[in-house]
Amino acid sequence: MATEGISRKRKRPNLFTNDVRALMYAFGDVPNPERESVAVLEDILTDYIVDMCHEAARMARTTNRNKVKVDDFKFALRRDYRKLGRVEELQRLSKEIHEARKTFDDSEGKSLSKSHGDKDK
Repeated sequence: MATEGISRKRKRPNLFTNDVRALMYAFGDVPNPERESVAVLEDILTDYIVDMCHEAARMARTTNRNKVKVDDFKFALRRDYRKLGRVEELQRLSKEIHEARKTFDDSEGKSLSKSHGDKDK
């Protein structure tokens, strides 16, 4: 299993380096943290993401699906109430943003059609 992690690291080196460095600084580290510290946190983050994806894929397979859905991730996070709550909050906010854009686009379309209609008369 350790060899899988090494091969995975070689495929996508430094995928989250800038984000991890910024998060470290935001949580009180120095502006330019040691490369080794960033690399260790990036490895932990990458392993966590891969493990969560595998867990969600396993949930999808148990229901005979080939595609992973958000509900599979929610099921994988069911014991971590904080992360599950964050996922649900982000889903709710995404839905609100979608509705707001839809409302804005609809109202903008109506006002544009009114202005074009006035020119025809």
